[in-house]
Amino acid sequence: MKPRSPIFERMGVSFDRAFGNADAVFTIGGVARPSVRVIFRQWRELDEAEEQGQAVEGTTHLLSVAYSKVAGLQSQRDSVTIHELDALGNRTGVSASYQIKNHSDDARSMLRIYLSGDI
Repeated sequence: MKPRSPIFERMGVSFDRAFGNADAVFTIGGVARPSVRVIFRQWRELDEAEEQGQAVEGTTHLLSVAYSKVAGLQSQRDSVTIHELDALGNRTGVSASYQIKNHSDDARSMLRIYLSGDI
C-alpha cells in the first residue's frame, strides 16, 4: 500500500508547476538527480534569547517539493543545489548548495525540507 493517495501525488506536481519559484538539483545517496521545480520560502524571525533578554534575529529557509520527485531522500545525508529563477521562470545564474537538515512528510502533496549550511 502506498502511503499517499494518487490525488495528493498529482496535487504535488501541480503545486510545483503553479507556485514553483526555484529549480533544485537534489543529490540523494551520492547521485545527482535531474533538476526539478520547487517552492522556496524564507522568512525572518525575531525572538529574545533566554539569557540577558537580547533580541536574536534569524532566517528560516523551507523548501517544498512533490514527494515523487525526491523518493529516497534522507535528512543529514543528502544535499540540494537551488537555482534562483527570474519572473519569467529562467535561471538567473545565482545558485547555492545546502545540506538537508531535516524533512517532514505528512503523506499529503508536498514534502517539506529544512535546510542547513551557509544560508
